[in-house]
Amino acid sequence: MFGLFVRDADEVGKGIYPEINPLPMGPDQELMMSWFRSYYMAQPPQPPSRLDRREFGFMFFDRDFMQRHIGFLTLRDLQTYLISRVPSHAYHSSAYYQYPNAPTMGEKRWEGADLIFDLDADHVKGAEELSYADMLALVKVELLRLIDDFLLGDLGLDASNLKIVFSGGRGYHIHVNDARVASLKSHERREIVDYISGTNLDMKWVFPERVAAAKTFKGWTQESRVRDVPPPKSGGWRKRMRTGVEWLVEEMRNRDLPDLRQRLPSLVDVPDGIIKGMMRDLYDQSDGAEGAQLTLDNSVLGYFSDRRHLELFMLLLDNEVRPRFTSEIDEPVTSDIKRLIRLPLSLHGKTGLRVTPMDRETLGPFEPLRDAVPEIYPDDEVEVFVRGHQEVELKGRRFTLEGRCEVPTYLAIFLLGRKIATLEFPPEP
Repeated sequence: MFGLFVRDADEVGKGIYPEINPLPMGPDQELMMSWFRSYYMAQPPQPPSRLDRREFGFMFFDRDFMQRHIGFLTLRDLQTYLISRVPSHAYHSSAYYQYPNAPTMGEKRWEGADLIFDLDADHVKGAEELSYADMLALVKVELLRLIDDFLLGDLGLDASNLKIVFSGGRGYHIHVNDARVASLKSHERREIVDYISGTNLDMKWVFPERVAAAKTFKGWTQESRVRDVPPPKSGGWRKRMRTGVEWLVEEMRNRDLPDLRQRLPSLVDVPDGIIKGMMRDLYDQSDGAEGAQLTLDNSVLGYFSDRRHLELFMLLLDNEVRPRFTSEIDEPVTSDIKRLIRLPLSLHGKTGLRVTPMDRETLGPFEPLRDAVPEIYPDDEVEVFVRGHQEVELKGRRFTLEGRCEVPTYLAIFLLGRKIATLEFPPEP
């Protein structure tokens, strides 16, 4: 074995774990550290399966780097460490190893790994313009699509093998603990990522082309080609893109060229004549054509007077429609077979919120800014100095804050963690 598993927090200063001189802390970090210790004394974390095969890593209030390559044999050992060292962030490996506390990845001897999905506001379009509460709500919409459409739907995973975890910060994690995925290597996990993101989706496979009719005249044959729309009972991406055809037809109906180009950026550089021709083929039935809505009902995209019109419509399906059905996941996290992920029921050092595990049934009513606030944080008021003007929602209450304010302790911890308030006050003018 390499060194020792941690049974006493002092062991970290021995052997492969060097002594560390802590950095000086201000009152903000001291307050948070005090409440984090109280929390860990009352609340043990939720251990991952095969605890003794996981690597752990930690970040601290009084240090500026991560300490990792740590192993624990029991949950009590882990909780003792959290109480003694009081990390600001706690992580465990998605992988399990023969020697999880070995000092290098090669020496750990990888045995398998959970499949991890990370949905963070950084990867959700439009989230950066929202309030913190609305941002988390938008991420949750993406999370539900990932779970219901892809993981439980297309991939056929069992809900009992999914652990859903609010990260305590800007999103959610999903841990898939299923023997069928544990041995997958990085490139195989990347294929799952590509499927969920619709990367390199072959539109010729979704809408296969065929010859609908052929005319021969003086030795020349003229073929009429159409593309089949997936039937209503299709599954997976074929079903999504059939729905996408319906959406696109309705989205473009009765819009002029400037409006179309604003809504569909793929049209910006397309000549006016091609766009107008496609629109005539789709909506102008004066020449007896059946129109796009009816072609969908007949499961064929073929009534375009010019092949360039059909090609433009297919381009819109690929560039504008397909992304609407993907799930916005952090792709490197899922393909990484040695990733560190937040420890459930630990605390997030940038918010003070609990890293909260749940299942699919309890996800629906879960409100992170209400349900992830640790009960141990009291309502007792603390005076803080708020930087700028802040609108904050927490535990079902809305706060308007600026300058010197007295706020509940649970809100003070949240504000200090996000560095939008401090216990240090500027000198009086």
